[in-house]
Amino acid sequence: MAVAELCLFPLGTGTPSVGRYLEPVLKVIKESGLKYRLCPMGTVVEGPVDDILELVKICHRTVLKAGAKRVVISLKIDDRTDKPLTLEEKVRI
Repeated sequence: MAVAELCLFPLGTGTPSVGRYLEPVLKVIKESGLKYRLCPMGTVVEGPVDDILELVKICHRTVLKAGAKRVVISLKIDDRTDKPLTLEEKVRI
């Protein structure tokens, strides 16, 4: 399992408001079956790396389909092989 932080920036929208471009992305994430946590500045997902990368590809297409002329994606992946990795473990103190 891996944990990834994903942030999409729709550009070329003609407005500083991006909610209408990201709402369909949240639907895609919810329907992915991956465990996720919506955060104010992005979304964190947990799952196999291949599944996460496939999700990023679908999210990319979804933003463009929603009408953005350009999309910038920030992606960080933490993939450990020495022990289990979960969303909860990443923030446990």
